[in-house]
Amino acid sequence: MNPTLSIPITTLLPSFSDVVLAENPLALIKKISGKIRPSRTRVEINDKLAKVIFKLSDEDSEDLLKGETYQIVEKRNLKGHGEILTAFKILNEAGYQVTRPFTLFDRFVLSVCISEWLAGNRYTTVAIIYRALTGKIGRSDAEPSVTQRKAIIESLEILMSRIVNYGAEEVCSVMGYNNGNPFYGKGALLPASYIDFSALNGDSDTLIFFTAEPPLLTMAQAKKQLISYDARLLDTPKQQNTLMNIAAKNYTMLRIQEIILHKQLTPTITFLDVFKKLRIENAHSEIKRRVREFMLVFFEHLKSKGIVKSYEVIKHGNTFYGIKFPRPKKS
Repeated sequence: MNPTLSIPITTLLPSFSDVVLAENPLALIKKISGKIRPSRTRVEINDKLAKVIFKLSDEDSEDLLKGETYQIVEKRNLKGHGEILTAFKILNEAGYQVTRPFTLFDRFVLSVCISEWLAGNRYTTVAIIYRALTGKIGRSDAEPSVTQRKAIIESLEILMSRIVNYGAEEVCSVMGYNNGNPFYGKGALLPASYIDFSALNGDSDTLIFFTAEPPLLTMAQAKKQLISYDARLLDTPKQQNTLMNIAAKNYTMLRIQEIILHKQLTPTITFLDVFKKLRIENAHSEIKRRVREFMLVFFEHLKSKGIVKSYEVIKHGNTFYGIKFPRPKKS
């Protein structure tokens, strides 16, 4: 065997330091960016740990960042075992002072990066992340606004700077994940770094380097709790991709895909659940109304694509409750 064939392809690619030390780093960034082939498949980690981390309250986030250890219930009342628990910690890396909890937007930025990682890409750009979040895959004319770009960078920074530490022991030994062998995860939620030249030359020249597999992906893969779909379905024609709308349609699609996979789930998405995940349950009624209306537009779009056959808005009295639809079949 030719020994060069066993060298991982990533060792042949320019590293972060290669770009920084290059004679013309901006030109090298443009060259690398031009060779990236973005994934058309969105992959969502959908295990219990990921769900809990991305809906932590302000208080829970504060406690964790102060060093508390939390536990999630993997399985309740398992015969002969009771509750199956997994312990985890979340800490800021040294020097990072942001204390806010994660948001849905952060979750889906991570999902896009995981999708790129699984597609074999070891680099991405802010524009590629934006196009994946909005379904505009491969659209060179689709560029993030200043606000969208800032939000994506902010999410990247918190994902790169928050350390998760968990031990999957009981869930493996009792429930058989990872062939019954316990494993442990520790590291940044998004092991990556980035170079940003936008402040220097007024262009959106930012290159993100993925350095290792995200710890939450390792857990979800071991538990076989991944969801995938065509990311282009997120491209809702003639609709503004505000940060709220991006989070709302990504979460709505995730819930639909969960319902497709799990027959025990009722094929209804409640507005209150969406509002809570968006952290707007206490917001002004006008904000909620706009989200409801956008969700209906998104469902109409999914109907035109054959993802749902029909849908109806459910009201409880004078209160809008949710959107009900026939259970879609697995593709």
